[in-house]
Amino acid sequence: MKLNKYLLTVALAGMGLSLTSCGSEWLEINNNTQDPVEEYYKKESNIQQAIVAAYDPLHWFDYANNYCGINIYPEVLADQCFPGGGDVNDMNQWKMVFNFNVTPTVVLSTNYSNAYSGVKRCNDAIHYMYTYWQPETAKELANRDYYESQALALRAFFYNYLWHWWGNIAYYTENLSGDYLAPQYSADEVYEFIMDDIERVIELDALPEKTTGAELGRVTKHFVYMLYAEVVMYQNDASRKSTALKYMEEIISSGKYQLMSDFASIWDVAGEWCDESIFEINYSDYLANRNWSWGGTAGGTVVPCMILPRGYDSSDGIHDNTGWGFGTVRKSTYDSYAANDSRRDASIWQPAPGSYKEGFQDTGYFLAKYAGKIGGNSGQIADAVLNYNNNLRLYRYSECLLNAAELGSPNAQTYLDMVRTRAGLSSVPATQDNIIQERAWEFLGEGKRYWDLIRTGLAKDYLVAGNEIPDDRTGNYTDNKKYLPFPQDEIDKCRGTLKQNDQYFQ
Repeated sequence: MKLNKYLLTVALAGMGLSLTSCGSEWLEINNNTQDPVEEYYKKESNIQQAIVAAYDPLHWFDYANNYCGINIYPEVLADQCFPGGGDVNDMNQWKMVFNFNVTPTVVLSTNYSNAYSGVKRCNDAIHYMYTYWQPETAKELANRDYYESQALALRAFFYNYLWHWWGNIAYYTENLSGDYLAPQYSADEVYEFIMDDIERVIELDALPEKTTGAELGRVTKHFVYMLYAEVVMYQNDASRKSTALKYMEEIISSGKYQLMSDFASIWDVAGEWCDESIFEINYSDYLANRNWSWGGTAGGTVVPCMILPRGYDSSDGIHDNTGWGFGTVRKSTYDSYAANDSRRDASIWQPAPGSYKEGFQDTGYFLAKYAGKIGGNSGQIADAVLNYNNNLRLYRYSECLLNAAELGSPNAQTYLDMVRTRAGLSSVPATQDNIIQERAWEFLGEGKRYWDLIRTGLAKDYLVAGNEIPDDRTGNYTDNKKYLPFPQDEIDKCRGTLKQNDQYFQ
């Protein structure tokens, strides 16, 4: 399955109408130094290349110096896991954010620059398709709507990422020139800009509901619906919640998804793009060339290595021996699951005592969903630990069901019961507290919990100094900690026009 997927990507990167994973090595752009930009992008095939390039930064977050994977980074900041690692200084910047005492000089700047790289590529694609390419047929005009929809959806995704972490960000839809300075906006203003892009995509109605085969990895209408709901729910925008619910119900009634009966099977390679998957970010180990010199090249992911225990002896014949010991799971998290909840052992792994080297914040429990498996990077040709073949499951059908329940669907009880029944559990009332708790169990290791606590106002109750282990959290979340400080080097580059999130330090 992975082999075929990768071969399709290489074959189509030239570029036809298809796209799977969009790594820079998969994008075989012809030498364009002989053509001026205004000539090069007169061709539709080259517009398609620009669209492919806009997908590429989706793959960068798990590596590029700070290892801030879209799932793993917020996971270790919530209340179910610890940062872990080799010792207290291993990824010290994670520990500082975890303890709410980060400084502008150690904040995770590559996360910031990666997202803006995505924004830049989306802006480029839109500029090229409207400035240089002149569609001449109805088909070409429809194609331009399709390309624009992808670029707008991706731009909204990248800005959503920046907005979640920093709030009051610089926002622009045309790439900068001259002094390269852009206006900074309040978080509420940025929210409206993001929604403008999302609503424009929905208005264009040029994306398919779901993709298959070689198209897997392109954004879809249902990806956009999930993004819409995520952004609206994080903003707590009452004026748009009914629309968000309508989109969730539309996904449910489409009949294109169903819960997998075996929760554990979702996380196997064979479970990628299963009937439950709404959107995934593709990673492949086949001829994967991701390396220590440049983590942005095409290939696999480092997250499976990060969350394996250190020095594991592979005695179970399943898990690899390359671990760094990050993202240790709290014992209290393990104990919170019912003994018959099938998600517990599919989400949390306990290696045998003495089979690994204890690291910092060791609990004996590790994340299971993305843990590296023996042979999981066997097809790579560069640095093995960076090239595991685990797709990132970004949006699953279970999240759509729980979103709809939380947004007040008249079928809320049915939707919550569906998720619990699959886990082997009986019904509980579909209250907001129960739905938020269900999300904690359902999405452990998927990077949802931290944002759930913040958007529901529960962070100040759960993200607090503790004593579960000797090296537990030492600081408390308060509302002024919602947005991280901007990296100091970014403020310096902007020559003071980017104002710091000073409230973080109050």
